[in-house]
Amino acid sequence: MEKINLDDYKEKIKTERNKIFEQPYELVYKNFIKLKYDKMEKLYFQENASNMIEKLRDSCWREFTPVEKKFTTDMLKILIDEVYVNTLNSMEAITWFAEEFPEYIYELTLSNTQSRRSRAGKEFEAIIELILMGAGVPLDSQGNIGKHEFLKKGLGKMVDVVSPGVAEYIINKRNTVLISAKTTLRERWQEVPEEMGRTGAMEMFLVTLDESISKEVLDTLYEANIQVTTTKRIKETKYKDNNRILSFEELIKICLFNAEKWSDFTYTTEQKAFIKNIIDKQITKHQKHKYVKEFYKKRL
Repeated sequence: MEKINLDDYKEKIKTERNKIFEQPYELVYKNFIKLKYDKMEKLYFQENASNMIEKLRDSCWREFTPVEKKFTTDMLKILIDEVYVNTLNSMEAITWFAEEFPEYIYELTLSNTQSRRSRAGKEFEAIIELILMGAGVPLDSQGNIGKHEFLKKGLGKMVDVVSPGVAEYIINKRNTVLISAKTTLRERWQEVPEEMGRTGAMEMFLVTLDESISKEVLDTLYEANIQVTTTKRIKETKYKDNNRILSFEELIKICLFNAEKWSDFTYTTEQKAFIKNIIDKQITKHQKHKYVKEFYKKRL
C-alpha cells in the first residue's frame, strides 16, 4: 500500500470530521430535548440554571466522546498497510506504526485538540442561550444574527448575547445586558475589558466554567465592570470567599429585571420594523429547532 501524503492526510482529517461530527448547536439542542428541558417551566430554569448547564454539558460530552474515539481509530486505520502488518507480531506492528507515522499521529491529535476547544466554546454559547430562553429572558444572539451584524451595531466580537436585544442596545445601551461566554479564560480574558470599552456599555457579564481564575484577574475584571458569572457549584467550591462572583441564577434575575424597564417603552415604527427583521432572521435560522423558533415567535 502506498503511503498517503501528509498534506493529503490533513485534508482527509478535515473532510471526514465535517462529515461525521454533528454541529455543536445541533448536539446541544438534541441533548436539551433529550433531557426534557423543553418541557420545563420558566421558574424551573430560573431556580436551577446552574445544575441544568452542568447536566447539559455532561450529556453532550458523553455523546461526543465515543464518536471522537471511533473517528480517531478510523483515521489511524487509513495509514495501516494491513498486508504488511499481518506479517508482524503485536510489538513489531506497534513499533513500526510509531516510527513510520509520528507526524501523522501528531496532526490527528492536534486536529482533535483544536476541534474540541472550538466545539466546547460553541456548545457553551448554545447552552447559555437555551437556558436564558427557557428562563424567559428576551435576547438576540450573535450566533443567530452573525458577527458582522453585531460588529456593525457596535456590540463587538466578544458579546455573544444581548438582552433584551440589539434594537434596545442601539436605543439605550445602558439599559441592556451584554453577555460574553467563555468556557475557560486563559490569557484571553484581557480581550474582554478592551472589547467592553469599545461598546460603551455600563457593564458586561462574563459567563464561564473556569475553576482557576486568580484573585488578581477577578479584581481586574471587576474594576473594569466585568461581572464574572458561573455555576453555583463552582462559585461555592472555588470562589466561596469572593462575593463579586455571580451565579447563573443571579444573572437571570438581572436580565429579567432589566427587561422590565422596556415593558412600557414606545418604539417607533422604524424600530419595530428593525426588531421584526432581527427576530425573523433568527426564526429562519432555527426552522428545525421548534423550541427556539417558538421562543422568537412569542417575541414577535
